Amino acid sequence: MNTLVKMKCWNPSTALRAIMLVTTAMAILQPVQAQQDTARSYQFSLEECIQYALANQPTVQNARLSREASREKIRESTGKLLPHANITGSFTDNLKLQTSVIPDFNNPSGPKIPVQFGTKYASAVAGQVNQTIINSDYFLGLKAAKVYDELSVRDLQRTAIDARVQVSNAYFNVLVSRESIRLVDANIVRLQKTLKDTRARYDEGVSERIDVDRMQVSFNNAETQRANLERLQQYSLDVLKFNMGMPLQNTLELEENVKSFAGIQEMPDSQQYNIQDRPEYHMQRVQVELNKLDLKSKRLGIVPSLSAYINYGVNWFAPQFADLYKTGYGNSALGLTLNFPIFTGTERIHQVAQSRIALKQSENDLTNLSQQIQLEVRNAYTDYQNNTTSLRTQEKNMVLTQGVYDRVVLKFDQGVSSSLDVVSADNELKQAQSDYINALLDTLISKVKLDQAMGKIKVQ
Repeated sequence: MNTLVKMKCWNPSTALRAIMLVTTAMAILQPVQAQQDTARSYQFSLEECIQYALANQPTVQNARLSREASREKIRESTGKLLPHANITGSFTDNLKLQTSVIPDFNNPSGPKIPVQFGTKYASAVAGQVNQTIINSDYFLGLKAAKVYDELSVRDLQRTAIDARVQVSNAYFNVLVSRESIRLVDANIVRLQKTLKDTRARYDEGVSERIDVDRMQVSFNNAETQRANLERLQQYSLDVLKFNMGMPLQNTLELEENVKSFAGIQEMPDSQQYNIQDRPEYHMQRVQVELNKLDLKSKRLGIVPSLSAYINYGVNWFAPQFADLYKTGYGNSALGLTLNFPIFTGTERIHQVAQSRIALKQSENDLTNLSQQIQLEVRNAYTDYQNNTTSLRTQEKNMVLTQGVYDRVVLKFDQGVSSSLDVVSADNELKQAQSDYINALLDTLISKVKLDQAMGKIKVQ
């Protein structure tokens, strides 16, 4: 008896699908592996995070590029005062020479004679050098470019200060998140012990089941709160890396904690600041200077401009192309060009009036900015005072509620108080801790805001 063995036939479509799946998986995993290979680890303090941001944050990099662009603008304005040289060349093939008619000098009353002037082929090369001698727009433009360069410097300073503020606030958010987790961890340890003791008393018949359930609910809520804070801390860390210009796949560890900034509660003297330390004030002053130069430029629009030139050229003519460049005829000239705008209608008068109005507006903006900075300092100082006062109060409240909680738990262990009292004390402690965390974050951020308002944040 023959035994028939059935074998599955090779299916090309199945093999093709398998190859496609493998190829797709490799395409997906390869970027992930490359991303893992390029990820780096850092351990930074606040100042190191700021320095990293000043070197890598795109907004700061763009401000530096604007600074370089302003330098090129100065070089451009200087280049306009240098000689300008150009060379031109031409070649002409007169396919059909133009015909003109002239009178017959032998028979003036007779018909005119058609004639053609020129040659079939013509070529020319000429070079000219121009030099500006007097031009008010060029000289004022050079001065305006230097003033604009100062504006770009102040803009770079302002951008760097904004970067420091953003990184500092994000850094403090991470530290405060860590402090929140530390407090919650302590709560979990206490609740875990209380829950264990309550279960033991329940097993002994001393406590009721409702006491165990209440402790279990509080413990579960604490663990959930910690998990939420962990995710919030990771997001805060990603925000910090983003503000630093650091790739999000990199690992960043912070060297400091909230205790490193304990001295931040020291109250500064709100009067010890200078408005001119603010880059915005300098930027507005530069704007006033630019408007003054614009007004001066409009007023000098009547001043004549003078330039000199010298040129040299060679012309070739021939009826046959082969003979075109055999004989050349040179020419040269040296001269001056004077442009004197005597009357341009009333256009210049209205332009001067507009520039004068713009200058007055910029001066008013400077005065208003000075008042605005003083108001910002007072507001920031008030916020900082309120937040530091609130922080001290919340620190005391947290210590008090911690003592209340410990005493309630002790009474609960002695059978004097109920589990409801423990849960209530635990909620009060959590609220006090939350108020402390909020006050701590507000104090840290308001201190940075006050330093920014007073112009005390310096950058190199």
